[in-house]
Amino acid sequence: MQGGAIALHGVCGMVAPMPTDAAFAAPASAALPRKILIDTDPGQDIDDLLSIHFALLRSELDVRAITTVTWPARDRLRLIRRLLRYMGREEIPVAAGMDLPLRHFDEAEWEWTRNPRNTMNHSCFAEPCDPRDAHDPASPDAVELIIRTVEANPGEVMLAAIAPLTNIACALQRRPDIAEMIPAIALMGGELTLPRGEHNIAHDYVAADIVLRSGIPVVMGTWDVTRRFVIGNDDRARMAGHSCETVRALAAAIAAWHPAHSWKPGAVMYDIFPIIHAMDPTGPSYTLRQTSVRVDTTGEFTRGHTVRHGTATHIHVTTDMNAPAVRELYLRTVLGE
Repeated sequence: MQGGAIALHGVCGMVAPMPTDAAFAAPASAALPRKILIDTDPGQDIDDLLSIHFALLRSELDVRAITTVTWPARDRLRLIRRLLRYMGREEIPVAAGMDLPLRHFDEAEWEWTRNPRNTMNHSCFAEPCDPRDAHDPASPDAVELIIRTVEANPGEVMLAAIAPLTNIACALQRRPDIAEMIPAIALMGGELTLPRGEHNIAHDYVAADIVLRSGIPVVMGTWDVTRRFVIGNDDRARMAGHSCETVRALAAAIAAWHPAHSWKPGAVMYDIFPIIHAMDPTGPSYTLRQTSVRVDTTGEFTRGHTVRHGTATHIHVTTDMNAPAVRELYLRTVLGE
C-alpha cells in the first residue's frame, strides 16, 4: 500500500533524581527534533492513530519507537504497522506488549474486552489484512523495546504515553536503572477536577502507581482539559476529501469508530497532549501546574482515581488548554492548509 507524508506548512519503589523545573523543558543542549517513544492502544479510541499520524508529520519530533499495550496488543500493532506503511516510515521499530494489567482483571471485564466493538472498532484501517502488518515473533516485546530504546539514548528519549501504563511500569520493574535515563514522561491520563476515574490510569492503577512513584518527571494531560479539542463531522468530511491516501483512510477509520462512541461529539483528541508537549514543553498550548499526585489503589469507591496528595515535586498537570490554537495546529499539519 502506497502513500506519502503531507508537506508541512510552517511548521515499584524506584527512585530517580529529584527533578528541577528544567526537567520539564527541552534540555538546553538538545537540538530538535526531540526523540520520543510512543506507547499506545489504538483500536479502542480513534485519537491514538490521529495523534501518532500528527506526530509523524512534525519535524520537531524524532519518533524512535512505537509500542502497543492492552489486549489485543498484537492486533493493535497491525494498525500501527499499516499507518507506518502508509507514510513510508517502516524504519521505526514497533512491538506489541502487555495484554493484561498488573491488577486483577475479572471475567466481566474480559467479556467487555473480547467484544471487538469495544476494543477494535476501527480495525478497518488495517484491512484488507496484510502479512507485513503482523506481529513478528522474532522481535522484542514492547517492554524490551522500551528498555533498549532508553538505554541506547540515555537522557534523550521522552516517553509519550497515550495508553494504560502497563508496558512502562513493567520496563521499570524489569530494569529499574532506566528511571535515571528517562528525561520525562508525558502522558494522557488522570483527572483532578472532576470526581471520576480516567481510563488510562484506572485500567491499570497498579502500573500508574509505579510510574508516578518512580521519581521520573511526569507531565499529565488530564481528562477535563484534554477533551476540549474535538475533530467534528465537518473536519472528517474535509479529511475524507483530501488528496492524501493516509488522511482519507483516517477519515474512514473515524467513521467506523464513531458508532461505538456515539455519545461523543466527534473524535475527542485527548492523546494529542503528550505529542504537543514533546514538541514544545514550555509552549502556550497547555497550562501546567506542579502538583503532587497519587493514584488511589485501595479505595472502595475511588480505586483508580488520581488524587492530590503528598509533597512530590516531580509531577506537573494540565490546568488549561488553548483549544483553538491546538485545533489550528492540528488541521494545518494534517490538511496542509
